[in-house]
Amino acid sequence: MELVAAKTSILVLDDDPSLRRMLKVLLEQDGYEVIVAGDVQSALAQCRVEIPGLMIVDLMLPVEDGEMFIREFRRHWRQRQVPVILLSASSARNEIGQRLGVEATLAKPFFAEDLRDLVERVTSRGPSIAAG
Repeated sequence: MELVAAKTSILVLDDDPSLRRMLKVLLEQDGYEVIVAGDVQSALAQCRVEIPGLMIVDLMLPVEDGEMFIREFRRHWRQRQVPVILLSASSARNEIGQRLGVEATLAKPFFAEDLRDLVERVTSRGPSIAAG
């Protein structure tokens, strides 16, 4: 009997319900447990229940943005080093990602395979990268 290690849980924070659904289905197909949130407060509430192993965060959200979420998460859970993939259509995503110390950035729109590759590399503790 072969033992299979459990895959990382992933929090997806994005205000677009269609994208959240697509990411949930895509990542669950790869064996990840996926938690979705449409705003910063919902994402923080989810983190109070379970700290994810990886966070995929949209930079541009209404009301409170992804940068604010990352700062709030790190303020509340300083001891936890949770990797982040930052999603954004903004041309400043790499600069913002570097300032925040995220593991990777990905330009919107993106190809599903690019996201899958990033998730695999980040959860395997690969080097920090930017895509797109």
